[in-house]
Amino acid sequence: MAMRLSERQLDWLAERVPDAPVSSKGGRPAMDKRTALRGIFWVLDNGAK
Repeated sequence: MAMRLSERQLDWLAERVPDAPVSSKGGRPAMDKRTALRGIFWVLDNGAK
């Protein structure tokens, strides 16, 4: 059973996830929190490894 988060729920969760630390050495830019949360919930919903 697929459950979709509403935009409001996704915004609420994203506000509570801390920002990624910034390194003085540079590196990969931080991923959008909303995209990361969607990916996490997709894995949980689908049972993907």
